[in-house]
Amino acid sequence: MKLDVSLRQEVYRADAFKIIQWLNDEEVTRYLNEDKNASRNIEKVINTVNMPILTHLFNNNSSFYIIKNDDSSIGFVRLIQKGSDAEIVIAIGEKDLWGLGAGKAAILESLKQAFFNWRVNSVVAKIRVENTRSRNAFKGIGFRETKKLDKEIKYSLTINEFLKMVA
Repeated sequence: MKLDVSLRQEVYRADAFKIIQWLNDEEVTRYLNEDKNASRNIEKVINTVNMPILTHLFNNNSSFYIIKNDDSSIGFVRLIQKGSDAEIVIAIGEKDLWGLGAGKAAILESLKQAFFNWRVNSVVAKIRVENTRSRNAFKGIGFRETKKLDKEIKYSLTINEFLKMVA
């Protein structure tokens, strides 16, 4: 299967319904630190707000992106600016795409956003120790382990490391 992964900042109602579905799936949320009531909160908002675009509801102290493959929403990315750095959180909600490179492609698109548009110095990912699929995706791109905690490992990639990769 050929993937054509891109990021879209607009979050439409249909995307919100998909996000609810993903957040209700234990396999998808197993390694996320999302609030257990997140899907219920999104559902409440959808039922009370009659707007076609819900982007502003998802950009809470961060920038939220829908990961697309062709025209289908397949997951989401959250970039959180922290001073001169950014933290990345990614979830591929469509499980049939796991292991096919969708996450890696979405990470690369997110890095372009963080480094070229935001001009941050580095991007950080905090990944749970047992989440080997995500750890391998980030390491495969060039992130290096910078700190090991009890439950998670912190990975970092600087702008200079990224530029050497894409050169």
